[in-house]
Amino acid sequence: MAQQLPIRPVVHKPPGYRDPYQPGRPVPGPPPRKPNLPPSFRPKRSRGRRCCCICCCVFCTFLLIVIIVVALAGGIFYLYFDPRLPAFYLLSFQIPKFDPVSKTNGTHLDIQAVTSVEVRNPNPKLDIFYGEGIEMHAILGDENDVGMGLGSKQLKRFTQRHRNMTNFKMDMWVRNRVVDQTVGRRLAAQLKSKEIKVAVEGKTRVGYVIKGWRIGTVKINVQCGGVKLKAVDAGEMPKCTINAFKWINIR
Repeated sequence: MAQQLPIRPVVHKPPGYRDPYQPGRPVPGPPPRKPNLPPSFRPKRSRGRRCCCICCCVFCTFLLIVIIVVALAGGIFYLYFDPRLPAFYLLSFQIPKFDPVSKTNGTHLDIQAVTSVEVRNPNPKLDIFYGEGIEMHAILGDENDVGMGLGSKQLKRFTQRHRNMTNFKMDMWVRNRVVDQTVGRRLAAQLKSKEIKVAVEGKTRVGYVIKGWRIGTVKINVQCGGVKLKAVDAGEMPKCTINAFKWINIR
């Protein structure tokens, strides 16, 4: 009969027990250091980039100072001088000659128009100069009906003193203008009753004069009239509309 060996009790390892015969885990060492390079091998900052940044900052500062100075000068100029655009008035519009000749191809017209326009400088301290002169156009009739241009007149450039009024008399002609016979008869009837509308339009560039110095120019368009001829003959002096910068209308 075989002899049974005694059973050894199982011994549990206590917590934190380490087997002395088992190799330990490697301990991490310090991180590797960067090699110290001699000064000749170290990267250098670009001097050109630094100079470029300095120049850019100086330029931006100078530009900002210039803008501030110009804005202050403009504000002082506006507050002290209170600049105003000139005022235009239609004084008279006469048709001394109107000869319609009816032919097979239509009505041939010979028309003479004599207009007078008054220009006022309302500025108490500023003179106004008209750099390109004044180009004026006379219009007979309504644009939506039987409107007809009667030619143009170019006035020479000039300077207008402050608080000054200047009158211009312009003689314009239309010779052998061919229109439809219906239009010709309508023009003749409206002209006889003085119910026809008349207008004068112009354009120029204006600037200001301070002690002989000219300051800038502004392009303006002038529209005078659009009223009946009998109203102008009765002494009505309609003020013209001035269009500056194409978005400001001044009456």
